[in-house]
Amino acid sequence: MKRLMLALLGLGLASAAHAATLTLYSAAPATLAKTLAADFEKKTGDHVEVWTSSTGKVMARLAAEGNHPHADVVMVAGWSAGLDLAKQGMVYPYHPATIEKTLVKPAQVPAPFLPYGLDTVSMVFNTKALPKGAKLPDSWFDLTQPQWKDRITAPNPLLSGTASSFLTAFVDQYGNKAWKFLSELKDNGTVWPGTNHAALLPVMSGERSGMFECVGHAAVAAKAQGNSIVQVFPKEGTIMIPRPILILKSAPDKKLAEQFVNFAMSPAGQKLVAENNLYPARQGVPAKPIMNKMGSFKVMSVNWSQMAAKQPAILARFKKEILGQ
Repeated sequence: MKRLMLALLGLGLASAAHAATLTLYSAAPATLAKTLAADFEKKTGDHVEVWTSSTGKVMARLAAEGNHPHADVVMVAGWSAGLDLAKQGMVYPYHPATIEKTLVKPAQVPAPFLPYGLDTVSMVFNTKALPKGAKLPDSWFDLTQPQWKDRITAPNPLLSGTASSFLTAFVDQYGNKAWKFLSELKDNGTVWPGTNHAALLPVMSGERSGMFECVGHAAVAAKAQGNSIVQVFPKEGTIMIPRPILILKSAPDKKLAEQFVNFAMSPAGQKLVAENNLYPARQGVPAKPIMNKMGSFKVMSVNWSQMAAKQPAILARFKKEILGQ
């Protein structure tokens, strides 16, 4: 009996020694990050520590940690944010051809990392909180009309990865016309209260009528919860944003990090992406039926490398001229 107990104890110690810990910083929907981590733990026996926040706060935390980031794997909402980390030399290149060949066309974007999913931005309205006699607009530029005065919110692009990507693409597309529009939005009482969640809450409550550049997964979730929410994809078009999953160069266990990325990109991981109201990056995994089908709305062409180069200056100008900070 004593030998049996010692043998069992030895097996337990060996198992504990084998288990490893991976740290994930994520700006994916919190439920997605946590479910991916939990299912990966069940599959491998390794532990995943998860910290979730907005893209802006993830980037700020990585900047504060300097040359010694605590994260091994990072998931953010904007492709430009991933390219920024790569430019800083923080990214361990991992984009195997075996995975890249499985990607849907909008996710086939050159980078030293992979897209775990895609999302859009749109205008979102509470149909029970529209101004009297107002019709849903079909253009971004309609939001400066008097009927929308003090009725619109927007996510802060300094915090939201999708909002920063859209802002950069919008300014790149329309130049001075875009800055004039943003200034008129501000003069018309539009507010930028924080993250997508913070900007969507007043719309769901009816305090405000609509939201400019709302991230798709948040709009779909609000609609699925029974809110009187409708997405409007303007005639000018929106952008389809790949969402990066990347390994940091400083990660001590690259093999474990690769295994986690592989799991996120597997059919099982991509089904979790779909369940969290994102478009899966992998072919053959359908999005939720409640989501607008790819191809049913106009999408602007984006050069992500050029966008990443322009984004810091655009965000700085937005912070000064629109937010007054």
